Amino acid sequence: MIMNSDKKFKSSEIPLEQFFAIRTISSFSLSPEGKYIYYITNITGTPQIWRTNIQTGYYEQVLVWSEAIKGVWHNPKSAQLVFASDFHGNEQSQLYSFDLKTFETIHLTKEFDNSQCHFHGFDKEGSKIYFSTNKRLKYNFDTYSLELENQITEHLFSPPDDYPCLTDEVSPDGRYLSIIKFYSNLNQDIIIYDLKLKEIIFVTGNDPDKEVSNSITLFDKHSNKLFFVSDENEEFKGIQVYDIKKNKKKWIVKEKYDVIDITLSKDSKLLSYAININGRHFLKKLDLKSRKISEHKKLKGVISSLKTSHNSKYLYYIYESPENPSDIVEFEIKTRNERRLTNSTPLSIPKSAFTEAKDITYTSFDGLKIHALLYIPKGIKKNGKNPAMVWVHGGPEWQEVHNFNKYIQILTNAGFVVISPNYRGSIGYGRKFQKKIYKDWGGDEYKDVLESVEILKKTNYIDENRIGIGGGSFGGFLSLTCVTKSPDIWKCGVDIFGPSNLFTFLKSIPPFWKKGADRLIGNIETDKDLLFERSPINFVDNIKCPMFVVQGKYDMRVAEEESNQIVEKLRQKNKPVEYILLEDEGHGFSKVVNQINVFKKEITFLEKYLKGGENG
Repeated sequence: MIMNSDKKFKSSEIPLEQFFAIRTISSFSLSPEGKYIYYITNITGTPQIWRTNIQTGYYEQVLVWSEAIKGVWHNPKSAQLVFASDFHGNEQSQLYSFDLKTFETIHLTKEFDNSQCHFHGFDKEGSKIYFSTNKRLKYNFDTYSLELENQITEHLFSPPDDYPCLTDEVSPDGRYLSIIKFYSNLNQDIIIYDLKLKEIIFVTGNDPDKEVSNSITLFDKHSNKLFFVSDENEEFKGIQVYDIKKNKKKWIVKEKYDVIDITLSKDSKLLSYAININGRHFLKKLDLKSRKISEHKKLKGVISSLKTSHNSKYLYYIYESPENPSDIVEFEIKTRNERRLTNSTPLSIPKSAFTEAKDITYTSFDGLKIHALLYIPKGIKKNGKNPAMVWVHGGPEWQEVHNFNKYIQILTNAGFVVISPNYRGSIGYGRKFQKKIYKDWGGDEYKDVLESVEILKKTNYIDENRIGIGGGSFGGFLSLTCVTKSPDIWKCGVDIFGPSNLFTFLKSIPPFWKKGADRLIGNIETDKDLLFERSPINFVDNIKCPMFVVQGKYDMRVAEEESNQIVEKLRQKNKPVEYILLEDEGHGFSKVVNQINVFKKEITFLEKYLKGGENG
């Protein structure tokens, strides 16, 4: 295994480009014989499929594709991959097959072009796949099977009403589909569709007003039981199991924190799961025979894509922390030994170059406890003269966790103290906390962000006259809210892919979001006053600081108009603004060259106004 050097670094010693030599791993799939792990990484500058020999560590690129690859799955019976890819980040993912022997690529979902296609799995013979598409109705998804040999499709299921439904899993015997029915981010139901009897089975209540979160389904090997994550009558998410034959469900795991991922051993004897405690993950296991719960491992960071090996001896997952970029880890269940299978960090960048995150808890204006992560650059003096950034996460139902946030690391490397508050509405702190953001965008969560500024001041590291704010997506919206509602605090602001006008935003979001958006944000007809008062576009006159705005041309979530209109108004009023429109991106960055371009310019912008003393 290649080891990184242990040279000690101070901030500002690493050129920005080197941060983007650090690879990002986003998903993976195991080959059925257990020899290879296939994964998506952006080594070449765009997410592509690579593979690593699990025993030897030898790695190689599998194919060269013109666009970013979003997911990869290995056929259980043959040397074949299925992968997903869209065009310039437009989120209209299509499915393709790749033959590992002949190197032939086939567009499997060609008849469903210009739609979102979601992969759900192979049948046990490996002869067909299951997928969903919104080709027929843009706001909902139909489920199909597709014969891999001839691409013949068969329609299997369509949603029974207007609420969005998306298939999650297919049972091992091919008889059942588990389906998530979405009402809002706080409220989903689980249904099973019996393909043999053509009947719907309601696993949970089928009630849009009950507000229960249900997600992540797994069938046992006999196709008799369905495991799923739920917070029914609970503040935090645990695990329930539904017996299909008995039509009964029961709790098998209740925790004081959210369960965020689960995996079932291939013999259906062991259920492994991860819980989230203040943005750190803990691995646990449940013996399904003895019902004994024990701990696998405490982690300093977070995991994703939790999977069990085909022989049930190992867990595999992507692990990352503020001081460890994302890598795939093999964890032996019996011995608890772990082995890193990939190495995303170049030899020239030691772990000591990265800034650790410190957990901070503060009391907001109304007594609510807010958890935040504080990053203090290495080597800076506690002299009250350092610049600072408040970095606001997106979502809003998301969480700033102990992961490797490349953008925060770039900021601290440039000498900026950073605080990232998990304002009300963030996930990970219970249902009541999460619900506080509903129909209150730009409301009390904005006040939570203001309180984080007071925490920055108390560190005695920062100059209170040199504070900026920034964020992406909802974080961009909240940054705009802060510079319009409390303009005297900020020396500059950064808005990346953020909505500025809640009316136009609600009109342009994907159709399958609209019902949930009414509950989360507000209704265009019945909540006009609220939406006007919470739209930053209406208060541009208040902005006193220079702005840096970034937008993706193919953004399906926050349309280009959202950034165009705020930039146009700023320019009309002769307020300083820098604007980057990315012609080949959607909602986020898929290409490293764009990341380098944007963050070089952003750091130059921040240094100009937070270090150079300019007011614009």
